[in-house]
Amino acid sequence: MRADLQMLLKGFLVLPLLFLTSCSDIKEVQNLNYVTAIGVDFKDNEYIGYIQLISFNSQGANGSSGEPSVWVSETKGKTFDEALSRAYNTSQERLLWAHVNTILVSETALEEGFHHIFDVLTRYYELRLVTWIFGTNAPIKDVFSTTSFFNQSALATVLHRPLGTYEQNSTIRPIKLQQFVRELYEPALTTYLPSIRINESHWVHNMEPDPKLEIDGAFFLKNKEFKGFYTLEVLKGLRWLTKETERAGIQVMDDEGEPDFNIVFEKNEVDIKPVEGKGPLSFDVKVSLEGVIANRDANKILNLKEMEANLREEIHKEIKDLYKLGVQNDTDFFRLEHILYRRKNKSWKSSLGDGGFKLSENMLEDIDLNVKVIHSGALKNRTINMEEID
Repeated sequence: MRADLQMLLKGFLVLPLLFLTSCSDIKEVQNLNYVTAIGVDFKDNEYIGYIQLISFNSQGANGSSGEPSVWVSETKGKTFDEALSRAYNTSQERLLWAHVNTILVSETALEEGFHHIFDVLTRYYELRLVTWIFGTNAPIKDVFSTTSFFNQSALATVLHRPLGTYEQNSTIRPIKLQQFVRELYEPALTTYLPSIRINESHWVHNMEPDPKLEIDGAFFLKNKEFKGFYTLEVLKGLRWLTKETERAGIQVMDDEGEPDFNIVFEKNEVDIKPVEGKGPLSFDVKVSLEGVIANRDANKILNLKEMEANLREEIHKEIKDLYKLGVQNDTDFFRLEHILYRRKNKSWKSSLGDGGFKLSENMLEDIDLNVKVIHSGALKNRTINMEEID
């Protein structure tokens, strides 16, 4: 009798286990293909979607003994979503989108309208908004296939880790998708995407050309309007009025056009204010920069104040040249309209003409540049005594 009760009790304990959910839907990591980057192009009235997959064999911190492996899909469709979805046909295993780290958009796709792309990126639950985003004029398949040094994977490139090079040489600030979209839909704001291309001339590996990725300029947009692509050389003045700038160098030339000295700035403060009540609308710009001497071979200038004066002249020229280009091309590189929109909204509304806000030649007249060279670097400079200079 007692044995029967024990059997009955065991039966009651086992019965609930039959209704518990199992782990049958868990996917093994080796049975998933991890998408690391998504690209989009637009040609012949069709969207072209690109997916980058990389091998785990090259994911060690110091690379691996094997060559890095990259797979890139190229699929077409009438919409961006249709183009990407066609990659499922040949993906062999389930595609996991939660590890996408970068979005790369071609110039033609930007011209067609980023809102078509963004709508797809925000609707699928696996995709995140914290990915980096870039533009490009280069073939996306080639950009995704370009790897880094020491047999490391494509993840160790500026396409996936842009902050390292930006901290050493601040040219075009990298931007994440959520910030880019916030700026794209912000009224009166002109935003920009860093542009990536393949540089085939800077590096060789075992005496063979070794292509590497580089930032070569930026694409500018204002809301849904595409404003164009500009190279780094043209955009030199942008870094001085960008608060995110961490480290930027400038080469000052002498009167004969020869290199005179080079200064690297590691601290900057920027303040731009609209000015009212003094005639036509204008903006006051105050920039404070602190830098160190990076190169000064010829010792042509022996006075620190003269050196700083030459720096102010060169930086002022870069800012004014870019501003004039913005007036000519109706592109607000320094975001003056948005500053007016935020600080003097009534003035912004009254400044809007039939074609919206327009930059004018005299709007950026007063640029107050406070440039200070604080030391001569690791090498002592006997021709300039920093302590005797205010």
